[in-house]
Amino acid sequence: MKPITLTARNRRTFPLVECNYQPMRLNGYQGRCARIEAPSFRNISRQYFQKEARPDFIGEALLFAIMIVLAAAPLLSTASAFSEFCRAIAPL
Repeated sequence: MKPITLTARNRRTFPLVECNYQPMRLNGYQGRCARIEAPSFRNISRQYFQKEARPDFIGEALLFAIMIVLAAAPLLSTASAFSEFCRAIAPL
């Protein structure tokens, strides 16, 4: 809208405004929500293992599992020692 600035004799009235606004049409546009289906975690993993995973992934996974077991051993030993300590000071 563009205002038309006509000077009126009576200053108590508002200036005239041209209201011939016509919206632009966009061909092929639909006013619906763009719902994009998110792929499931299973599909994401499948695509990763098919396209991006290195061939020596199994060896690395096995090494990682061995590291987890080796890290868990001291934690289990600590828990056992702590339980024996609690039994030793319980009668006091």
